[in-house]
Amino acid sequence: MALLIGAGIVLASLFACAGAVATVVTWGDDIYRRITHDRGDTVAVGQAGRDGAFEFMVSRIDCGVAQIGDSFVNQTAVGQYCLAELSISNVGKRPATFADALQRAYGPGGVRYAADSAAGILANSEQQLFQNQINPGNRVAGVVVYDIPRDSRITALELHESEHTAGLRVTA
Repeated sequence: MALLIGAGIVLASLFACAGAVATVVTWGDDIYRRITHDRGDTVAVGQAGRDGAFEFMVSRIDCGVAQIGDSFVNQTAVGQYCLAELSISNVGKRPATFADALQRAYGPGGVRYAADSAAGILANSEQQLFQNQINPGNRVAGVVVYDIPRDSRITALELHESEHTAGLRVTA
């Protein structure tokens, strides 16, 4: 009996693998193209654009900042801080949470940078931007901080309402 169950599991696994291989061979190029190139809208700094329930507007991106905070609590960049000043409006029908960890920056050659959440908390000490629910119709403003190499720059941002949305590309 155990032998039959084991053979059934092996057979089911083989069929699943064969199906996966057939899918990749048949649709591989198309699926790869859709995953890597299907993005949301693209706007420039100063223009509003949507991703999911959020409407984003990046007003400016300033690089070359060495330290964030005040004389008591501060953080020094490994390279340089780039600050992306933005506003976020919830244009949807339900509360949504903004997470800086979902917001990506890109440099020359497509190099991707993650947001520095600790520096972001210091940069937004008087605003309630991070990890707060934004109710429909409300707008918040603040700064997303990136620590990038001194000899680099930000060429684009990719902003997301959630990890499941396509993202809004903002060109610098």
